[in-house]
Amino acid sequence: MRPFVLGASGARVPYCGCMQSLTFNTLIIATLLGLSLAMDCFAIGISQGLRGLKGRALWQLAILFGLFQGGMLLLGHLAGLLLSQWFSAAMPWLAAGLLFWIGGKMLAEGLGDDDSDDADEKPSAASTRWRDFVVLSVATSIDAFAAGVSLHSLHTPLGLAVGLTALTSLLLGWLGGRFGHRLGHWLGQRAEVFGGLVLIGLGLKALLA
Repeated sequence: MRPFVLGASGARVPYCGCMQSLTFNTLIIATLLGLSLAMDCFAIGISQGLRGLKGRALWQLAILFGLFQGGMLLLGHLAGLLLSQWFSAAMPWLAAGLLFWIGGKMLAEGLGDDDSDDADEKPSAASTRWRDFVVLSVATSIDAFAAGVSLHSLHTPLGLAVGLTALTSLLLGWLGGRFGHRLGHWLGQRAEVFGGLVLIGLGLKALLA
């Protein structure tokens, strides 16, 4: 007689000996999901590194990326299909609008006169830094909300998917910032122009996807 295990509904189902393989597969799926959602964090990290973001401020942005990505994935899963259907048409426009706003601001600052770059107007100043961080975190995490709605179809444990998405977003956001900061030394004072173009490109991608 074949052994049985309890299924998700409580019913007895035959044990096929593939439980370890299934666990490995869910880990791979959750990792790929996290990496795919974290790619925008990496790109935006580069754009902010080009602005001169580094050290503690870069870690703050990376942590916000992780919190928002993981949180929005969880929120999308809890909200379900109904909420997604109501707002699905508006989501790309919201993400694009936020990215266009910050990207346009970076373009204006990068093309402006050098004399206007006093201490009160620097984009990394405390008065504007956190606002920009939150806006960018929201913009990058909208895709995570949509992914959370369909998470059940991947047969991936919620905690594993949320945890890996948050971790990969944090790490790739930080790595992107480090790379962007080094690239900024090579691009010089026009680094912000390039960073703004990156964000505008991501906004167009949100509209066309």
